[in-house]
Amino acid sequence: MPIPALGELAFLWSADEPATYPNAGNDPAAPGLFPPVGGIRFVIASYSPEFEVVAAPEASLRIHVEDGDEPGMHRTDSTDFGVLLSGNIVVELDDGAELLLSPGDVVVQNGTRYRWRVVGDVPATMAAFIIGAHHL
Repeated sequence: MPIPALGELAFLWSADEPATYPNAGNDPAAPGLFPPVGGIRFVIASYSPEFEVVAAPEASLRIHVEDGDEPGMHRTDSTDFGVLLSGNIVVELDDGAELLLSPGDVVVQNGTRYRWRVVGDVPATMAAFIIGAHHL
């Protein structure tokens, strides 16, 4: 599915409730990008290089943007495990630290504030496993 100011997103598996087995992961009641507490998503996202900063998807109700945040800076009520498949992305953290991700690199976001930036002129594609959590 196209995501404005982001690129493309493919849902590979999702559930909005704790897992019971067998479970095909095709819960039609799980349409949101970010799962509720106990829910999960497995997605592949392609981030477009045409945007200076990858903006947080506005359609998601689980994105938190604070007053005074720089464009794209956000946090989610989730733990996200990402593996960069292609392209290059810079992850900028709340304290201003930046980390360049190359294909094969893994990033874990655990309710922290961050933003993405595609480096280069080709899309960056990431597979991510997202687990809904409480933010204290």
